[in-house]
Amino acid sequence: MTEEVASLESRVGIRLLPPRIAAKIAAGEVIIRPSSVVKELLENSLDAGAAMIEVCIERGGKALVRVTDNGEGIAAQELQLAVQRFATSKLADAGDLERIQSYGFRGEALASMAEVSELVIESQRPEAESGMLLQIKAGKVTVRKEIVRTPGTTVSVRNLFFNLPARRAFLRSDPYERRLVLQKLRDYALLHHKIHIEVTSQRETLLSFQPVSDWIERVREVYPALRGVELIRVSEQHRLLKVEGFIVRPDQTGELRRMQRTFFNSRPVLYRAVYRAIMEGFGPQPSNRPPFFVLKLTAPPEMLDANIHPTKIEVRYREERFLFDFLAQAVRKAVHREAVKTLKFPTRPSSLRTDEKIERQIPIPTSPPSTPPSLIPKTPASTAPLEVKGYPDTHTGFWQLQNLYILAQTSSGLIIVDQHAAHERILYEEMLERLGNIPRQRLLFPLIVNLTPEECATFEEIADDLKGLGFEAKVFGPNQVIVETLPADSKIGPRDLCELFREFAETSEVKLGNRDKMAALIACKAAIKAGSTLSQAEMESLINRLFRCKTPFFCPHGRPTVIKFTMDDLSKRFGRI
Repeated sequence: MTEEVASLESRVGIRLLPPRIAAKIAAGEVIIRPSSVVKELLENSLDAGAAMIEVCIERGGKALVRVTDNGEGIAAQELQLAVQRFATSKLADAGDLERIQSYGFRGEALASMAEVSELVIESQRPEAESGMLLQIKAGKVTVRKEIVRTPGTTVSVRNLFFNLPARRAFLRSDPYERRLVLQKLRDYALLHHKIHIEVTSQRETLLSFQPVSDWIERVREVYPALRGVELIRVSEQHRLLKVEGFIVRPDQTGELRRMQRTFFNSRPVLYRAVYRAIMEGFGPQPSNRPPFFVLKLTAPPEMLDANIHPTKIEVRYREERFLFDFLAQAVRKAVHREAVKTLKFPTRPSSLRTDEKIERQIPIPTSPPSTPPSLIPKTPASTAPLEVKGYPDTHTGFWQLQNLYILAQTSSGLIIVDQHAAHERILYEEMLERLGNIPRQRLLFPLIVNLTPEECATFEEIADDLKGLGFEAKVFGPNQVIVETLPADSKIGPRDLCELFREFAETSEVKLGNRDKMAALIACKAAIKAGSTLSQAEMESLINRLFRCKTPFFCPHGRPTVIKFTMDDLSKRFGRI
């Protein structure tokens, strides 16, 4: 028998999958990981009108996710129906899909959890004398009994994917899964500032958000880095769309640059058009940093399709061009209002500083210059590798400009070195070359760094990688890390460490163990800061070390470290040639 015949005979014809297998496959589309469980249960609690929601997780949610609320509960006679697929109280006919305003509507979440975990659900209505408890394992009810409890619902999901070993194997470490759960909880805490949300793990409180009257209080509570940052309020309304929220200009975001949240009809969503519209509203920016924003968009239900993705993370607005123009205009108006509000004019001309007076006395040419107005040539030669003959002449000394740049004479002209970018490149290459054997400086007084739960979870994931890069640190207390050593020659302070761990938690490459990215972030925080005064010896050492690097002309983020002016460049600027 040939291989082709054997293959044909072994083929199985098309047939319907057994219900149990079909249910498991469908469950995997809705429940992807512990954070999916938390999302679905949170939304059920919010749909039930809960004012208080308590979440408990164990092992990042892999061992247990338990959500308790004080919502309206489920009637005892309906509880068993609630865990069946496509059982919902939100839809009666197809027309309701066009008007849906609740989180849940397909009736898949509880049924999916019941298929791939050990599920216990108990609930009681406020007007009822008793409630009901159901225990389900792999889709089969094992316990059903009457109970008496406070009004509301508690759902416990244990041993997620215990009957799907392949799916369970794809779950990541406990700290990683915990961080995703906490990110999800922060999203819903942002959305519902009048609701009490608390999260615990192994009896430790990870997050606790008390009800607040003003949304801005919750925004600042969820993002502690916003303390002291001026938020620009965005508020605009049209019959087809309403937007409210807060933005921070890209050139002022600093460590906030990856904090962006969009909510559409009270649902956390990914919507690229929103980001593009916001950038359009800001207009050209001197910085490449993306803006910080938290925006709530509200539209009539019929204008929004939330049924295009199993997890409802993506939505589609019916008039996307209108959405883009509306948001861009709303941001533009908000930025303009803020600019007018903060605009200040000098009261007396005599208040000008001496150097400003001198600059005012320099005659302004009446005819356009014959060379470009920029002092920095726009040709690739401005950051091209220097020839050997262009190496700095150490005998003539170095000059520091505004404690930002180092100026040095070369045989062919002049170079300007960005002291921060140069030190960044040096530290980056040294860390990667000496990985695992980096010189350390042991701190006389170890630094204690306070972190958010997500940042602490990220630290636990990458602690071994950090040790190889010169950091000896360990978890010290609830959401605290104690740092005992730092890479030698680093200029890292307590504030830098806080910012560094925050960036680790927000950078996907770091979370995946990318040491290059980790080293680049560390080098940025550890490098000499702009504004630092350097001695002649320090400037000479910095430049010597820079030109020993494999890639001396750019920092790890791609910015130039050195700009070169030949004598011809200077002669042209002064009209000599």
